[in-house]
Amino acid sequence: MADIGVELDARIAAGEPFWLPGLADALVEDFWSTPQATTQTGYTTARWLGEMPPFADAPHNSREGLTIEPLPKVFQGRFRDAAAMGSHIAIRAAIDTTLTQLTAGDAGGTVTHLVRAIHVIEAPGPGYDISHSEPSIPFSIFVSVPVGERHGTLRLAESLLHEALHLQLTLLERHVPMVLDTAATGYSPWQQSQRPLSGLLHGLYVFAAIDQWLALLDAAPSTSSEDRIYLTRRRAEIAEEIADVATLADAPSLTPTGHHLASWLLTSQERTGAPSHQAAR
Repeated sequence: MADIGVELDARIAAGEPFWLPGLADALVEDFWSTPQATTQTGYTTARWLGEMPPFADAPHNSREGLTIEPLPKVFQGRFRDAAAMGSHIAIRAAIDTTLTQLTAGDAGGTVTHLVRAIHVIEAPGPGYDISHSEPSIPFSIFVSVPVGERHGTLRLAESLLHEALHLQLTLLERHVPMVLDTAATGYSPWQQSQRPLSGLLHGLYVFAAIDQWLALLDAAPSTSSEDRIYLTRRRAEIAEEIADVATLADAPSLTPTGHHLASWLLTSQERTGAPSHQAAR
């Protein structure tokens, strides 16, 4: 693979969308070419973790090669497997509809190249969304699916894009380190606590990209007035959170690439802006 640092710099200079369309497939292909990677054929989270689920719990196919996979044993103490309790047909339909929503700016291409396994987990209740991924599990995400809920498609789309972008930045970090001092921390508006600098950069990357994607939807003539209310409110929330990490690019513990990435995300966010909370009401 070409020098990823050089390619990333070129893409930043070109002002591409933050999800960097087309980069995900190259990163995935490179990952599978490494000696430590297992075979690409038939990827499942269980297989990656050395588990073999019972035949009855085989993954259910969704669109674009994604599978809805039963919750691995190691995670059963942390999450409840909502797919085991709900309708696979309804869940698959919700995910497929959401992938159509993600076609704006080809954000969906980034998702479908990076996500091979989806684990549907139970949310705390209606109106709540939870999602999760882990750097050690390369192509799997854990998300709640708000079937039939208000703005459910937009909320699920954000969760899918959110976790796919965490996976993408983790793959980028395999090639180009972003942080010099792994012990360095800063305040995270997303966790509301001191967190490692790498986590702050991940949060900035993910939410700046989500905001950019929401802005594309907001500008689309086909977006309903009801959805615009949600988009305005959500973008205002994200703008406030990103404002809390506005000095991240100045952190001395970032590498030159980490500094460049943070500066790009913050500068673009300042330039495009987001509606205020007053406008959202």
